[in-house]
Amino acid sequence: MSVTVFGSLNLDIALRLPAKAAWGQTLLVEDSAQAIGGKGLNQAVASARFGSVTRMAGAVGDDAAGRLLLEALGGDGVDTAHVEVLAGQGSGRATILIEPGGDNMIAVEAGANLLARAEVALGAIDAVTRVLLVQLETDIDAIAALFASDAAAHVRRIVNAAPAIPAGARLFGMADMMIFNQTEFADYLALDREPETLDDLLVARRLLARPDQTVVVTLGALGSAAIGVESATFVPAVPAERVVDTSGAGDCFCGVLAACIDQGVGLEAALRLANAAASLSVGRRGAAPSMPLRSEIP
Repeated sequence: MSVTVFGSLNLDIALRLPAKAAWGQTLLVEDSAQAIGGKGLNQAVASARFGSVTRMAGAVGDDAAGRLLLEALGGDGVDTAHVEVLAGQGSGRATILIEPGGDNMIAVEAGANLLARAEVALGAIDAVTRVLLVQLETDIDAIAALFASDAAAHVRRIVNAAPAIPAGARLFGMADMMIFNQTEFADYLALDREPETLDDLLVARRLLARPDQTVVVTLGALGSAAIGVESATFVPAVPAERVVDTSGAGDCFCGVLAACIDQGVGLEAALRLANAAASLSVGRRGAAPSMPLRSEIP
């Protein structure tokens, strides 16, 4: 059993602001920190810390940031043999502005991430791979080729539809599971407001092309839900003891959910564990560094 994550790897620079920022305003940061991140990397770390054998596929540049990203992943036990190091390219970078209360805004420079190749990622899928998890910070054509490959025919293909970009919708018919947050869900379905209740989420069935597909939506402090053709499950959130930094919380949810599926955990229990993990992550600083160990999740 194992999880393969095909996605982005970024070096994050987090800047903590003393107040909510407004356009045109200059603020002196309270402090700053550098950490590993990127949606793909974060989700791989979350999966590995939950106990699944995890392989990362993607691309970094031949720079100091790339070396740091690979070293950090290896420290968490993630197999990086299928992360290409691209000569002459810069690694992905993200600048995170963290407001009081933990809300954040993120600006991403994709760098080598957009050159990650499906051909390389194919090598990270073998007979014991049960889950293939992707996001939308790499090339959509590469993801589509990977999903359509014979190698991926036996695995659970999960797309975390983040960030919300129109081209991402072409993957939905190919995926076995789609994961959205409230904002992304409203964007893709052109809703006039974000969903807040299970009834609001039933419109998710418009995204289902096959009876074996599932849509999962995270609702922040409310919890999460899974919608199938004939099923609808809502699991309340585990209240966070404190909120320090919400960056990476959605990635934590996705990585733990993928690991649960890999390990044969039922969907409702998997949602509960993913909720609990995300709740722990927001009480810690950083994206990948905030991912909890399996032993910490109640």
